[in-house]
Amino acid sequence: MILSIALKEFYNNLVSARFTIGFLLCLFLVPFALFVSINDYKGQVRAYETERKQAEESAKVRVYSALRPEIVKPPEPLSIFSRGVSYNVGSEVKVLLGEKPFLSTGRSAVRENPFFNSFFSLDFVSILAAIISLLALLFTYDSCSGEREQGTLKLMLSNSVGRYKILLGKVIGVCLALLPVVLFCYLLGALVILFSPDVSFSPGEWVRICVLFALSVLFFGLFMLVGLFISTRFRSSAVSIVVCLFVWVVFVFIVPNLSVYMARSLIKVSSQESLRSALSDLDREYGEKCKGYRTNLAQPDVWMHWNYTVRYDGFQELYGSSRSLMEFYRQLNQFSEPLRIDYADKKWAFQKAYLESLDRQRTFAENLALISPSEVFRLAASALCRTDAESHYRFLERTRSYRDEFISFLNNKKIFSSFEYFTRQPQETFMTGDEIIKTRTGGEFETMREFGKWSQAHNGDFSPLWRVDIPGTSPNEYQPLDLSQMPKFRWEQASIWGSLKNSLGKVAVMAGVLIVLFYLSFISFIRYDVR
Repeated sequence: MILSIALKEFYNNLVSARFTIGFLLCLFLVPFALFVSINDYKGQVRAYETERKQAEESAKVRVYSALRPEIVKPPEPLSIFSRGVSYNVGSEVKVLLGEKPFLSTGRSAVRENPFFNSFFSLDFVSILAAIISLLALLFTYDSCSGEREQGTLKLMLSNSVGRYKILLGKVIGVCLALLPVVLFCYLLGALVILFSPDVSFSPGEWVRICVLFALSVLFFGLFMLVGLFISTRFRSSAVSIVVCLFVWVVFVFIVPNLSVYMARSLIKVSSQESLRSALSDLDREYGEKCKGYRTNLAQPDVWMHWNYTVRYDGFQELYGSSRSLMEFYRQLNQFSEPLRIDYADKKWAFQKAYLESLDRQRTFAENLALISPSEVFRLAASALCRTDAESHYRFLERTRSYRDEFISFLNNKKIFSSFEYFTRQPQETFMTGDEIIKTRTGGEFETMREFGKWSQAHNGDFSPLWRVDIPGTSPNEYQPLDLSQMPKFRWEQASIWGSLKNSLGKVAVMAGVLIVLFYLSFISFIRYDVR
């Protein structure tokens, strides 16, 4: 009897206009969403290749003070199915001595909190969640109320058919009608991926898609029971569909976005201006300490910089200056660069507090959004597709660990106390200021004092200093550093079990709600007045 009822429900849904409309929606919207996501993914791959080549070029440096590794995270192929927060945050991190990796560069710079889920993202999971949840409600809103109006429910019960058999038959029938639609969406998505020359999935990624399909079945089952429960609570199918549509709009659209609004209103995040102010105060304090140390050092015989380049985060490159000036900078770097690293730890205390406030706001929004089954499904899907906030946190944490490895590499080589940190000129070729003047002027002047008097008498003319070049004092004479011994950044994505653990709680919530809804539907149907 259960099978007969299930086949009747399946046939009625199969020949209905709602099944045809739902099938057509999937036929057009799913490929459209995939084509848009694939195009975006191809753009990400192109940007990744460009940024990776730039990072490789930036690693070709002559001195260690210029060595600041750039890490570029490869795009996630599964973002084609679920974007999560991967499209909100950047993918590039520059490893600095004066600051721990904080936020990756890129699109994150334009968002107040980049770790919010993208509620209006146009991806496969979002389209599927909207369509399947709507179809599940449309297929069940009149399962009881509609048949009560037609009198068929009363007729079935007059044949001494147990109500639990009718309920199970209706659940199975709707499942049989919806399952092919969901399966069609995934098969269509798989075909689009397989025939796209710019996208290729590994076997592990196909396994994740299969798990995502199982989550989708659990998801539509949940909304199916929502519709069934509503149908058992009202005597009119017109009232049932209005309530179902209201529930659909609230769960799919209002709750997720309301949760973000509530999180921003109730969980305050310290402003970026206050963070920048705190970091600027630490930079100023660091500068004052370096300045105080600098004044106590033995001053060089001449403040003459030849081929000299200086930039942020301690980068400096110097050639051809006097031995005493080179020694001055060596001693200054021996003090300033370890201190720079210490101040990065002090900065991190403020940066970490800021990140934790962002995460509290994100967590609050996600917890509120758990009221919505569609948002639970989307969050679980993004964790499975490695596009959730936790996956990005893992990437940033790995870059911070790599920075520690990089600093250990420099410390083991005692780079900060060596001339190699800022020059490639051999130490034995350093000259005094007077020797430089004599060599560069071709012997015309013997000392700095003599040249200074002449230059002052000739309106500050320095042209005699360019008369003779000193070999080994041009940066172009030196090849880039050999960095074969430097630690390499290695990024390993979370295993499928790790991703499942991140989404296990959300899946358990869906399963628990599904069981509760089935129980409530059963109790409500047992007491349903079919007259």
